[in-house]
Amino acid sequence: MAAGEGAQLPATIAASRCVEKSLEEAAGTGALNLSNRKLKEFPRTARNYDLSDITAADLSKNRLCELPEELCQFISLETLSLYHNCVRSLTPDLCHLQALTYLNLSRNLLSSLPPSMCQLPLLRVLIVSNNKLSTLPASIHTLTHLRQLDVSCNGLQCLPVELGQLECLRDLNLRRNQLTTLPEELSELPLVRLDVSCNHISHVPVCYRHLRQLQTIILDNNPLQQPPAQICSKGKYHIFKFLNIVACKRSQEELERALRPTGFTSW
Repeated sequence: MAAGEGAQLPATIAASRCVEKSLEEAAGTGALNLSNRKLKEFPRTARNYDLSDITAADLSKNRLCELPEELCQFISLETLSLYHNCVRSLTPDLCHLQALTYLNLSRNLLSSLPPSMCQLPLLRVLIVSNNKLSTLPASIHTLTHLRQLDVSCNGLQCLPVELGQLECLRDLNLRRNQLTTLPEELSELPLVRLDVSCNHISHVPVCYRHLRQLQTIILDNNPLQQPPAQICSKGKYHIFKFLNIVACKRSQEELERALRPTGFTSW
């Protein structure tokens, strides 16, 4: 036996037994916890247990390179965490998880979100921070129950205007991306919290003053011109006051233009 092999074998056996124990517990409790097990694939021995009605699965902090197909067979799943893996793509079978309300895919290697992601009718929380996303799918508006969306720490350069159709969205985290503009359509959302810090935003749309339910807006570390950074640093009240003043000035200018004589036609 090679040196160190004797010590490694018990550790491998212990890890395997630990996985088996988690599978056995999941069959009884409905919650599968395989977090931090150095897994590169879904345990093959899972077929020996009845996991058909599990409602929660945590496979965070492993070494998975893709979303295991086996997980998509657990149609009763309500919460799923694949935080901190190496996932590069998502299987189309993800849409089979029709009961899913919470999905955490942060700290992976995703470069895009497939249409199957937007076919989860009950999803309320979607966390895809710290990936490699450059865009969001326009079909994201079909997630009609979404309340929290975290796409921070990606490479997003623009946002689909369809985000403005997420009628239940309360918390939107866009921190640390490559955004230069914000869609006016976001002003139609019932947002309570909006974080657009660490981007390249120079102007906040004047219509954002209509975000009447907004309690927190974070604009730090942007090259802000409207409102100026010193006003934004004072918080929501001062930001909205500035936007209201700008809106009033624009309305006054439009009124003056409308009333201005157009001149007389010479005959």
